[in-house]
Amino acid sequence: MKLRRPNRHRGDGGDDHLVPLINIIFLMLIFFMIAARFAPLEPLDVAPPRSSQAPPGSMADRTILLAADGRVAVGERIVEPAALAATLRDWSAADGRRTGAGPVGLGAAPVTLKADANVHAEQLRMLLARLREAGIERVRLVTAAAN
Repeated sequence: MKLRRPNRHRGDGGDDHLVPLINIIFLMLIFFMIAARFAPLEPLDVAPPRSSQAPPGSMADRTILLAADGRVAVGERIVEPAALAATLRDWSAADGRRTGAGPVGLGAAPVTLKADANVHAEQLRMLLARLREAGIERVRLVTAAAN
């Protein structure tokens, strides 16, 4: 009498062993979608100039964006020059309270400036002069890594 061995290879493709792998990948996808931290969109499209130096430390909470056409945004909103001056005065006053006695702006967190690569030097110089007039002495200019 001849006994047949059961055929381990099914005729329908036998992809049942892939189901646990698909489940794990699906669960990882859901985990990363929930755990991801999404950065808010910036109100101006700014392409920073290239630099071969690595950025020193993390970005500050206080960010100023300067577009190629001269528009300025603070944080997530576009501001007019008068509103920019008021914001800078507020930052400078907060720095003075944080550092205690002494000149305003010393020892304070730097202001991060993201200027478009196509900004004219005169526009950048004028904005830096406004920062200096407001008492902000530390400015971090953001650049992109050179390829």
